[in-house]
Amino acid sequence: MVPRLSEAEYRLFRHLIKRYAGISYSRQNIRTLQRKLAARLTHLGLESYLSYYHYLRHDRRGKDELRRLINTITVDQTAFFRHPKQFELLADIMLPQMARRKKTAKKLRLWSAGCARGQEAYSIAMLVSEMFGQDESWDIKILASDIDTDALSFARRGVYSSACVEQVPPEYMEKYFIRGTGKGAGRYAAVQALKNNLLFRRLNFTQRSFPFKSPVDIIFCRNVLIYFHPELKKKLISNFFHVLERDGFLCLGSSESLIGLDDRFALVGHSTYQKTG
Repeated sequence: MVPRLSEAEYRLFRHLIKRYAGISYSRQNIRTLQRKLAARLTHLGLESYLSYYHYLRHDRRGKDELRRLINTITVDQTAFFRHPKQFELLADIMLPQMARRKKTAKKLRLWSAGCARGQEAYSIAMLVSEMFGQDESWDIKILASDIDTDALSFARRGVYSSACVEQVPPEYMEKYFIRGTGKGAGRYAAVQALKNNLLFRRLNFTQRSFPFKSPVDIIFCRNVLIYFHPELKKKLISNFFHVLERDGFLCLGSSESLIGLDDRFALVGHSTYQKTG
């Protein structure tokens, strides 16, 4: 039976998770947090939430366990070409605009921030490939980052079930995925050519700044802000502004907005913004 999480224990873990990962748990989600904490207690053979809290804070293995806890509580579900209107903007407006603007430098940087299991990053990579083809004169990199190391490991493999790839257009399936056989039947692996432009890295949004050597042209950060407290939202958007190239694009989730957060962006459409400041 799952032990009950007291109000005092809830506040301790809520503060710890908020400080470390920026995720803000509401009172409505206390039972969800209780269930996930209980799973870690069982795994470690601990008898109380308080003993687990002290393990996280004071045991020499606490730092590694804190990462495992964050992996447990983060949401790693996404889909290929989720919110298709935004991907239409990427294909029809953002990428063509960048291709024209950078035809001399031929350097393009994109970022899937909060990539979960990688479907968003691979969707971006497919459209980039469609736009630039096999033109090796372009220096293109797509950073796919997440705080969840388990999700990143899954994304690096790039192998998905038949249910996961249902939203991928048939012509892209034929071009960018290899159908598994034998033990891999019913699974589809992204081709190496698609992976070549992808870099998967762990990144925590609570960092003061992001370690980029050059500006980013397009950032996808969708359905991430909804989990953060207001101060971190503003800080994150400000960090995005500073790493974005002049006139770069920022794509948010369909239920997210920059209203009241930052006025240095202009709305392009479908939760997509362009840097103007």
